[in-house]
Amino acid sequence: MFYNYFVSFFLSLVLAVVLIYLYRIAAKKVGLVDKPNARKIHTDLIPLVGGIGVFSAVVLTTTILDPQWVFIYDIRNMFLGASVMLIMGVLDDRFDLKASLKLTIQLLLAHFVYYHGIAIDSMHGILGIYEIPVYVQHILTLVVITGVVNAFNLMDGIDGLAAGLSIVSFTALTLLAFYVGNHDLAIIFISFTGALAAFLWFNFNKSQKTFMGDAGSLVLGFILVSSSILLLKASDTPEKVGIIFPSLIGIMILPVADSLRVYIRRLRSGLSPFHADRTHIHHLVLQLGLKHKKASLLLVVMVLLIISIGIYSHTTLGVTITMILLVRFFILITNFLQLNSDINFWKTKIKQLESSEILK
Repeated sequence: MFYNYFVSFFLSLVLAVVLIYLYRIAAKKVGLVDKPNARKIHTDLIPLVGGIGVFSAVVLTTTILDPQWVFIYDIRNMFLGASVMLIMGVLDDRFDLKASLKLTIQLLLAHFVYYHGIAIDSMHGILGIYEIPVYVQHILTLVVITGVVNAFNLMDGIDGLAAGLSIVSFTALTLLAFYVGNHDLAIIFISFTGALAAFLWFNFNKSQKTFMGDAGSLVLGFILVSSSILLLKASDTPEKVGIIFPSLIGIMILPVADSLRVYIRRLRSGLSPFHADRTHIHHLVLQLGLKHKKASLLLVVMVLLIISIGIYSHTTLGVTITMILLVRFFILITNFLQLNSDINFWKTKIKQLESSEILK
């Protein structure tokens, strides 16, 4: 069994390298590229096929090493939903689909997996709530899946961030899958870490630079949240829930909380919540003077710290206090980063004023 885990990582890595290389050639021919504009740093056409390569490599690796997965009801339907998400993402990368159409498709896919058993059926003690009515399960599952998918999509803003966060997330999910004894999910998670490691090489390579694309970030978010729900459903004892639930909160809280923060900030400014700007947490980290690699690494370390805090505090303080503690920790970090951003803004303004006075 452990031999399969070892092989799954390296087989997925090798397949991803080959597939991304081939997809890069095709991308330039069909126009599946990211074009430079005023909001972007790069000045060349960058292929948007990293996500396609990662997902293809994982499906091939899983089929080679664990062909029985196609008969596992939950996993098969999760992959079917992810495949449709991938197609929508590719079309969005190429033709820029309307936000309303993408949201509709995401909700339909969330309903699809809910209908096939991937459902949030308990609050696991948050505010003292455990079992919830069926109609609430349906609504909550749709909101959580759609929200997490879009949150991970918004995290794909600087080199290495979406892939780095996903590698940490899938590594944590692998350990959780071992813990509950779900070896089929463990192979899938390890395959994703291998394929994402291969993508990072392309993402940071100047001559072979490749972006994840919406196809990739949407699929990663969908797989992460759907498989997290499956792991929770596989937790058949309070002890297992006590480890898995805070871990999953730690994995999800950075992208989700940051998305909510940005949406609220935009609404307060009289803008659409989908208005593009540079106020996400990764943009704020860049204003510390860090390059993309170091900024991504800092945020990945932050997620590891959040997961650790979540697991430790849950065992001593309970789930509700843990949630509050993690949110407060996130607010503390973002307030510091926002203060730094505001200082940089006013320093620039003052320099401009001083320059204009000198010119007079």
